[in-house]
Amino acid sequence: MMKAARKGLSSLDPVYRLWAWVLLVWSLYRYFLKLPEWADEFIFKPLVFVAPVLWFVWKKEKRSLESLGITSKRLFTSLYIGLGFGLVFALEGLAANAIKYGGLRVNPIAAFGQYGFLLILLSLATAFSEELLSRGFIFNRIHEKTKNLPYASFISTILFVLLHVPILVTTLKLQGVTLILFFATDFILGMANSLLFYNTGSLVAPILVHIFWNMTVALYL
Repeated sequence: MMKAARKGLSSLDPVYRLWAWVLLVWSLYRYFLKLPEWADEFIFKPLVFVAPVLWFVWKKEKRSLESLGITSKRLFTSLYIGLGFGLVFALEGLAANAIKYGGLRVNPIAAFGQYGFLLILLSLATAFSEELLSRGFIFNRIHEKTKNLPYASFISTILFVLLHVPILVTTLKLQGVTLILFFATDFILGMANSLLFYNTGSLVAPILVHIFWNMTVALYL
């Protein structure tokens, strides 16, 4: 059993290497290029996060998009679950806002002032790219190889949180309680979405939850 476990972990090396390259390229992009939000989310994040995963799945694994959770199976169930948990995360964001300011305060980020409710489309693009990489690919591959749900959820969530370090360093520059809340809520989001993906086999629910959380961050944190 131990040999099988080690073999499963070693077979994940290509998955971790792909994630490392994504993090490196995304970090360099964030550091050297200061482009508009729409360029980040509609052009460069799909190129950096999505394109390598699709190449790996099609060319290396020779598998279908369904292996990434892109499927119409259980669509309505995933929609209901995603909307329900999305509202829970919106409430969590409001609670975090109250903790930070000592009371509820709307504090929209600059992107909201620039794009208005078109920010929902930006959130959708962000959620799709990050969930396809972090849940559809990283979590799903780790769980397939190890058959260990807690391990797959925890490791994939840590990698998900680390993907947000470049924006913290180059753009948001959060400090103190706000930084702690950012990491804590990102961790909770990653763990919850891992479980949602595991139970639905679809990216729909994790993407919806992610959108709710992004909009809450945009308006309240």
